[in-house]
Amino acid sequence: MYYEPRLVTVGFDEGVTAEELDDAADELTRDLDETEREQVERSVAVINAIYGSPERLRTLAADIVAHWEKRRARMFPDLEGPGKALIVGATREICANLYSAIVELRPEWHSDAVDGGVIKVVYSGSASDQPPISDHVRRESENKVIKKRLAKPDDCLELVIVKDMMLTGYDSPALHTLYLDRPLKGALLMQTLARVNRTFRGKDAGLLVAYAPLTDNLAKALAEYTLADQRERPMGRDVGEAIELARALVGQIRDLLSGVDWRSKLGGPRGWMDAAGAVANWIRDLRNPANKVAEGQANLTARYRHLTTQLGRAWALASGADNLADIADEVRFYIEVRAWVAKLDASERSESGRPVPAEVARALLTVVEDSTDSRDVIDINQMAQITPPDFDHLTPALLGEAQASANPQLAIEALRSALLIEAVRVSGRNLVRQQAFSDRVAELLNRYTNGQLTSAEVLLELYQTALDLSVEAKRGEQFEPPLGLDELAVYDAIASNASAVEVLGQPVLGEIARELIELLRRDAKTDWTVRDDVRAAIRAKIKRLLRKFRYPPDKSEAAVALVVQQMEALS
Repeated sequence: MYYEPRLVTVGFDEGVTAEELDDAADELTRDLDETEREQVERSVAVINAIYGSPERLRTLAADIVAHWEKRRARMFPDLEGPGKALIVGATREICANLYSAIVELRPEWHSDAVDGGVIKVVYSGSASDQPPISDHVRRESENKVIKKRLAKPDDCLELVIVKDMMLTGYDSPALHTLYLDRPLKGALLMQTLARVNRTFRGKDAGLLVAYAPLTDNLAKALAEYTLADQRERPMGRDVGEAIELARALVGQIRDLLSGVDWRSKLGGPRGWMDAAGAVANWIRDLRNPANKVAEGQANLTARYRHLTTQLGRAWALASGADNLADIADEVRFYIEVRAWVAKLDASERSESGRPVPAEVARALLTVVEDSTDSRDVIDINQMAQITPPDFDHLTPALLGEAQASANPQLAIEALRSALLIEAVRVSGRNLVRQQAFSDRVAELLNRYTNGQLTSAEVLLELYQTALDLSVEAKRGEQFEPPLGLDELAVYDAIASNASAVEVLGQPVLGEIARELIELLRRDAKTDWTVRDDVRAAIRAKIKRLLRKFRYPPDKSEAAVALVVQQMEALS
């Protein structure tokens, strides 16, 4: 839990001291009885006069809106959304008036519907309440709806203003910020802080923004924890620590990137993108010595992702500090490059059928708004400085562009990605051909990684693979009559046995493929892939058909299994 004091000046009425204000706040936390009512009403009047003046609430509302809009943007990548915040006011009247001041600045946040709106107020009330307090008094069932909305990470509700409801016992893991505008002490203060200290997705710390004087009370409340708790300091860390951490992480990232001169590219017409491309190219270069690590050790991509993830979290807490202005652009650059590298990593993983790690998925959500280049869609072809390949009209100019790229690793990745996507498109659901092209590309990159091919040579091989892909869709035309895509997929399954091609030849295998597709269309029911009895019957018919054409028996079992797998893909 990090602590950020943002005191909004209060004006004490004549004769009211800070000590009396604290005493008045204490009165508001006690259980009421008839003898205390008059005393508490006087306390409420004091609090309203001090914390609830119209000028102060306008200042407070403006600061909360500005702070929250920055804070939610910083937290978006780690939480896969804006997250949630609680605003704690001193009295119900202050809560109601603060709501009005906020929605005056952001009217689109308001909604009369209990299940709509970005901001709500929750407190208890009675029939005797008058506006503006009565405007937010609801039935308990309606308050429960709001509480449930705040607990749902994907609900549009982001801010809830409370007096003392939801400060204890309420749980919303997506809560990451607490705006506190009332004096709190002791156990209630610690219980309130606990609302935002839950870890969730990429969130590992909460933020307390104190608009009321709190430092002494916070220190005293922390002192009530055990010695072990104090050593671990789970709460009460000053934002100054996040500032120090952000600077330290920037230093570590500078050291990590010392092998690439990205700053010199910032002055060009595409400065931001060229610099980011240079860093991404250097980090992902498979032959970079820094990527030659022992099994179990982190490569450059993993180390960069780890450091920039930590930096993003520290920056989300500390970015409002004036003394960080000198590194603000640099931090945004590093975090945006993380998103670019994450896109490359995610593309590579998804195209090879591997899962995308959660931290990579979160990094893809990173958006940096302060750079013209950063508003562009992340495009690997732009980063690699090559034209996206048109597989219907391939020319040697594409190869020339790729081999002349200042970022050859990105050019290789751009062609690899385009090839695998095109292989899926032109081969339809043809498992054999998809795997063949995937294996061919993987083998090329493996030879490149092992130093058997230069970047120019691997680009030439990838270009040749692209030429082969460009005629893939017409391959069925060589048969008489031509094979459709489904028939060609089954043909490739039975032709994967070299002895079958040698003994039977393409025309006979083509005829087998036609009859197998006819069998599938005639006998396979809608749910045949999940019914064991129907699957067994289909397998038996495939075996009889292969025997009919004297398919080589040494590979017939493997052929049947592959044909069934291909038929399932076609269903």
